[in-house]
Amino acid sequence: MAYRYAATVATLVMVGVAACRESPRAAATSGAAATVAPLTRSDQLLLAAASIALPPEGIEPGDLPEPRSRGAQLVVAFCAQCHALPTPVAHSATDWPGVARRMWLRMERLPDSLKVQVPTNAERYEILQYLTVNALKVSGAVLPPGKGRDEFALVCSRCHALPDVRVHSSVDWGVVYARMERNMERMKVAPPTGQQSEDILSYLQSVAAGKRATK
Repeated sequence: MAYRYAATVATLVMVGVAACRESPRAAATSGAAATVAPLTRSDQLLLAAASIALPPEGIEPGDLPEPRSRGAQLVVAFCAQCHALPTPVAHSATDWPGVARRMWLRMERLPDSLKVQVPTNAERYEILQYLTVNALKVSGAVLPPGKGRDEFALVCSRCHALPDVRVHSSVDWGVVYARMERNMERMKVAPPTGQQSEDILSYLQSVAAGKRATK
């Protein structure tokens, strides 16, 4: 049952992607050749479920850390076959092994007709090594005190381990946080309220400013 579910979802996703990328002329030709039956409600639910929590669009191969390295090239070759290119900082080093294993199991269960290439054990080791080395730098056990700390812990842990609040400057946090809000929207994750966003960004910037003052 699990195999049939995975195969159905994968087929729907690939068909949807192919349809989106098809040129208008090709679409018209194929439409004239055959009439495609509309998706059933069950098919639509499967397709919607498959689109949730996927890596957001916008990451290009050149955006990856050390883009010419073997690890980066393997990530591009294998991970971008089914969805947008993931960034290593999407997960912490402790989370990446579980995420990667889940992806590899799904790839192994896809129908051969989809022609998705599965990495060898040696390639999996190189991919995982690259992802963990360049993974999200997480915070310590105790977050620095300040207004917005609880909101930061609540909202930012929805998608990944809490990042180290001292890894960015006060100015950079504004850019990083705006990008995270866009990612949450694309991944269909419940966004923070306006007050939460204000408190979180204020907290991150104040911690970063405090670190710089200490130095």
